[in-house]
Amino acid sequence: MEVKNIHEGHRERMLNKFIQAPEMFSEHEILEVLLFYVMPRKDTNALAHKILKMFGGLKGVFSAKEEQLVKVDGVGKRTAAFILAIGQAILRVSSLKDEKKEYLNTPEKLALAISPCFYGQQTETFVLVLLDKNYGLIAKVMFSDKNRSQVRADIPEIITALEMHRPDFAIIAHNHPSYNIKPSREDDFTTKKINVICELYDVILADHLIFAGDNVYSYKNEGKIDEIRQTAVLNKLFEKIKEN
Repeated sequence: MEVKNIHEGHRERMLNKFIQAPEMFSEHEILEVLLFYVMPRKDTNALAHKILKMFGGLKGVFSAKEEQLVKVDGVGKRTAAFILAIGQAILRVSSLKDEKKEYLNTPEKLALAISPCFYGQQTETFVLVLLDKNYGLIAKVMFSDKNRSQVRADIPEIITALEMHRPDFAIIAHNHPSYNIKPSREDDFTTKKINVICELYDVILADHLIFAGDNVYSYKNEGKIDEIRQTAVLNKLFEKIKEN
């Protein structure tokens, strides 16, 4: 017989409130919610108060060592490890703020930033690079399939990346393990398809790069990316003419 969690209703209400307005939560409420995930069947409210009292606030809690945390009645090794993990995550994210943003405003910088994604790759790998209006790097999203000799971009994941990061420019890149630098018809089709998606989100598809050994093929340098964008614009015009 399954034992019902008596705290389930309270937790659901807390989570709903937190999702709606996390900035309104006090420190003990934030810690209480976090402890839900390491103590599924216990009242974490009292323990949150106890931990905060011992360390003077969230900053002290997430800076504490394991031997300090387990001295709090109710905190075992599992809970201490959970708090330590969050503390480490906070430290590492905070350190990212001090890192200088990478600006990929030249073909050379772009190639240097992307080429490590393909080191040692024996199968085809696809990379989506997202940039802001100043060509500052926002994100690199990688797609690969170890079970196939070729990989095609996962369109739903590309859409998710565009919605999440809201870039100004997108660059796609993939490798040819065969060392054949020339784009295939499938490469051209993929470029056209992704260009359409980018247009829907007001993102400029700036280039498609193909890496084959030490060689790099650029759709932009070959004039193909402009051709693809112009073709897409003409197709839209023809569609509007047909509608009228």
